[in-house]
Amino acid sequence: MDGLDWKSESDFEIGGYTIRLSYVHGGSEAKSSGNEFALMKGKKFLQHYTSLDRMKCRKVLELGVYQGGSFVFLDQLLQPEKISAVELSTTPISALDEYVSKHSSRAKLHYGTSQDDTDRLLEIVREDFGGELDLVVDDASHFYEQTKTSFKTLFPLLRPGGTYIIEDWNWAFQDVFQSPDNDWFSVPSPANLMIDLLEDMTRNGMISGIEVYRQLWKIHRSEFKADGVFLSQGRRGRTIGVL
Repeated sequence: MDGLDWKSESDFEIGGYTIRLSYVHGGSEAKSSGNEFALMKGKKFLQHYTSLDRMKCRKVLELGVYQGGSFVFLDQLLQPEKISAVELSTTPISALDEYVSKHSSRAKLHYGTSQDDTDRLLEIVREDFGGELDLVVDDASHFYEQTKTSFKTLFPLLRPGGTYIIEDWNWAFQDVFQSPDNDWFSVPSPANLMIDLLEDMTRNGMISGIEVYRQLWKIHRSEFKADGVFLSQGRRGRTIGVL
């Protein structure tokens, strides 16, 4: 059991807020309003988060907020000391803005911020978290290059034992994206990043382990303090392309 207070097959309550699951392939049009927040995930997806040790998730950064349901869910579930999120869109989400304002002493939201804006990400981690993170959740572009840039920037800032989650890595293998007439047919799959991670786990030592699930990856930070090149050494034995 996930320990959530389910009111229906799609709705649960947590901390006085209603979270409504609204997963639609290709994107949902559900909107958050008042104390009700839309979360574009399936029910089984949530188990990956309810199983986290909240005592080890004191500083949480989310990449991509959709309608704010995941932000509220993570905040109420984990009760972190600090939680921040970046969102590429500059369109305000009034329900989320109100939530963040209510918890402004520890919650921050940064609109108009791309997940591959390295300088801005470093600035946010320094200003919002004092330079160190416990948990990163990447639910942003789902593109290989952008996802890799975020990871390369933020993973070294995780404390030893911290966790980096990359969601929805498998979209390129789905039938609709295998069609040559799909606009994303030639876009490299984020699954290519796994080759980079496996190489780095072998040679660098900063990654202690990787959990692979259909919905997401969980990459765990080791005690190793790396000060050299991180990711993409391109050594013999790798195969990488559009995939």
